[in-house]
Amino acid sequence: WRQTQRKTKEGNIPSFSTLAVVGDENGHIGIGDGKAKETLPARDKAIRKAKLNLMKVKRACASFDCACSELHSIPFKVTGKVGSVKVTLTPAAQGTGLVVGSELKKILKLAGIKDIYSRTDGKKRTTFNLVKACIEALKKTNLEEEK
Repeated sequence: WRQTQRKTKEGNIPSFSTLAVVGDENGHIGIGDGKAKETLPARDKAIRKAKLNLMKVKRACASFDCACSELHSIPFKVTGKVGSVKVTLTPAAQGTGLVVGSELKKILKLAGIKDIYSRTDGKKRTTFNLVKACIEALKKTNLEEEK
C-alpha cells in the first residue's frame, strides 16, 4: 500500500491506496486498485476490483531448447509499458524457473507460469507501475500473434 497526504487549513488528511493481484495458478489473473482513508477498506476495494477484472493468460511451451507439450511458459516474447517502467517477458525452457524480480515472481506464480525470463527498464521502485506493466505484457499473450 501507499500513503499520500493532502494539505488543508485543518492539517494533513491522509489517504491510502493499495494494489491487489489475484490468480488461480492455472492461467487466470486479475488486478485491482483501491483508495480510501483507511488501509483495510482500501485493501478490500482492491481485492474486489481484482476479482472483477480477471483475464486469461495464454501459456505454452515456446522455448527453442524445450520440446515438451506442457503449459509452463508464455508462447512468445511480449512487452508491457506503464509510465517509465517497461517489462519484457521472454519464454524459457522447462526447469529454468522464474528469472525475474521478487514482485514479478509473485504475479507470474499466480498466473501459473513456471519458466520465464524478464527484462525491466525504467524506475523499478515504483511498484504499482511495475506490476501494471507486467499485467499489460501478460494481456498481450492473448492479443498478438507470434512475430
